[in-house]
Amino acid sequence: MSTGNTLQFLLTAGLLIAIYSYKWALHFQYLRVKNKKNPGHWLDYYKRNFNHKNDKQWWNESILLFPLLYPVILTDNEKEDFWLSKIKRINIVLYVLLIILLLTGIYFAKSPSTLS
Repeated sequence: MSTGNTLQFLLTAGLLIAIYSYKWALHFQYLRVKNKKNPGHWLDYYKRNFNHKNDKQWWNESILLFPLLYPVILTDNEKEDFWLSKIKRINIVLYVLLIILLLTGIYFAKSPSTLS
């Protein structure tokens, strides 16, 4: 595996982790909106800025709220649907990055430089 292959893998994996972490922050904001609170800023998730009484509980719930392969079903509530659609878009980005990671892994495994 060459330096370029390793660098590409590390950048894609790091990007996957960063986007998945951002997805958790969106889950946290969604739980606040669902419970009729101000969503706050997405950095509140990382700073653990608990403004509301149940924020610590919502912070714990946000990690496993919508797993990647779990369908995100929209409700009829306009405010909740805004956050759910953001989570859906992040899921699509994660799927695309996983496909890119898989395809580049296959390509680099079959490349002529590794066969000699």
